[in-house]
Amino acid sequence: MIQFAAFTNLFTPGKIGKLEIKNRIFQAPMGTSSYDEYGDPTEQTIDYFVERAKGGVGLIDCHAVHGTANLFDDKQIPFMARLSTAIHDAGAKCALQISAPGLFEGTGPSSVFSIRTGAFVKEASKEEIRKFVEIISDIGLRIKQAGFDMVEIHAAHGHLLSSYLSPYTNRRTDEYGGSPENRARAICEMVERIRDKVGSDFPISVRFNGADFIPGGTTIEDALIQAHLFEKAGASLLHVSASTEHNHEVEILSYLFPDGYLVDLAARVKKAVKIPVCAVGKLGDPVLANQVLEDGKADFIAEGRALLADPHWANKVKEGRIDDINRCIYCNNCWDRMAITRKEKRLFCTVNPALFREKEYAIKKVAKPKKVMVIGGGVAGMQAAIVAAERGHAVTLYEANGELGGAWNIASAQPNKEIYRNLTRQLTTGLKERGVKIIFNKEVDIDLVKAEKPDAVVVATGAKPAVLPIPGASGPNVVQAVDVIMGKAETGGRVVVIGGRMIGMEAALYLAEKGKKVSLVTLKRLGENGEKLEETLYRTLRDRMIKDGIQMFPSTPAVEIRPDGVFASDDGRIIWLEADTVVLAVGYKSENELVQKLKGVAPEIYSIGDCNAPRDALDATREGMEVGLKL
Repeated sequence: MIQFAAFTNLFTPGKIGKLEIKNRIFQAPMGTSSYDEYGDPTEQTIDYFVERAKGGVGLIDCHAVHGTANLFDDKQIPFMARLSTAIHDAGAKCALQISAPGLFEGTGPSSVFSIRTGAFVKEASKEEIRKFVEIISDIGLRIKQAGFDMVEIHAAHGHLLSSYLSPYTNRRTDEYGGSPENRARAICEMVERIRDKVGSDFPISVRFNGADFIPGGTTIEDALIQAHLFEKAGASLLHVSASTEHNHEVEILSYLFPDGYLVDLAARVKKAVKIPVCAVGKLGDPVLANQVLEDGKADFIAEGRALLADPHWANKVKEGRIDDINRCIYCNNCWDRMAITRKEKRLFCTVNPALFREKEYAIKKVAKPKKVMVIGGGVAGMQAAIVAAERGHAVTLYEANGELGGAWNIASAQPNKEIYRNLTRQLTTGLKERGVKIIFNKEVDIDLVKAEKPDAVVVATGAKPAVLPIPGASGPNVVQAVDVIMGKAETGGRVVVIGGRMIGMEAALYLAEKGKKVSLVTLKRLGENGEKLEETLYRTLRDRMIKDGIQMFPSTPAVEIRPDGVFASDDGRIIWLEADTVVLAVGYKSENELVQKLKGVAPEIYSIGDCNAPRDALDATREGMEVGLKL
């Protein structure tokens, strides 16, 4: 066990102005889609924040809600006060963001094209900017009146307020545009007017980009000038982030980026100002987070997805229980899945299926334990076995191979995905701690089930790589992407990858980095996953593929494989791509024969994970949790 002294910097009390905070850990503001249609916190929203307050963070930075439109009117103050009171009662301080009120959507500093709206924005007049400043400052006062400990102006990530700071979106030639100083003027006026209304002691934070990371955007040199101006205007804290509406992948850093990717931006800002600075961006490793503070690169650390994965991250770090932390694996399902299924009004997490279902998924002991067989040791089967055992059932897990993890081991073997192994380690530890009996190298058939006489059977037999129903797909020059990644198949110098989802793009990059000449063809758009692109991962992988010279042919299905190449159809016209080896990455086919054969053999039979339909680990862990709770 790591001792508390190893993380002293994280747990030293901090101050923002006169506001005292018990430690240096913030919960970063993250959109949840969980507020009601009026922008008021639901019970689910309150439960979510309270759980993390109980988990030991010093300050919860609540994200802006519909542009904080619910605080346009004094009548809404009591509704938000319920949230601040609940967080305080759970032991944390809290802040609330101000973002772009819906009244001003479609209006910006300059008339530039917005990919968010798909149209050119209307350039705001000076009168509109001044009106905007007053509305923002009124909201700041209501945030104080609602019982929050700090107000934060959200001027990062390409949102409306951020667009005033960036030369990419602010092309004005009056006093609100041009130089970094002029581009900061509107935000500074907001800080000054909020300060006038809330008084000298109430903390004001400005969250802004240390850099946009796009050509023509804000640079760190711009940000240093603007940071000084925010401080002079009356800001109490600077929260340094990055990204615009064009590159969310820099805001939602995936496994493809190194830990602490944005820390140096915060460190530069800290040297330029005297007020506290908060760093953010893939800081879930407590050793790194503590080191950032120890090195003087920031005064506070904002943890985002780390607290989705484990709401008690802070307490576990403080107690030295590092191995007990459910680590975020930065798969970005929280972001991408929420974008697809906003109707569910919540965030999602691969490693924490109880996220936003804290009460619904509470584990309760059963009155009458059952004998449970779980068939398949992938993440779905492991999750189901853990929950069932924790409820008091006698659980045996059967795995046909010699190790746990199933298809997740393939994902974990891909370049840059070493962190994915944390999920398998966490689940393996959970099985051992709950006394699940594990039998390796055992194929389960009907005779075994009949002999064991279980009360319930959970089938989690997964899926196998699919083949392509075109001529030549079974030829000797055709291999599966999973075999390439696992080192079981070699390729020639010229390779065509068929399939443009994550595994196809990752296999293409893997081969290109080995010096192969790679082309990729895919039936749909690159990165498409059902209803939507896997956005943050797709953009990063796409950009790296371009850099590595990989030829990409989206919406161009392969129609025939020959010994020396591939024919593909580009809008009805045939193209020819030469190849020594063809790599298939066209998805998976469920292995569900056992499910059908077991009908009537046991009193309860459940199937979960990829044996129902090939999907990702988020669905697998969720279904495992749900079945474990049903047993």
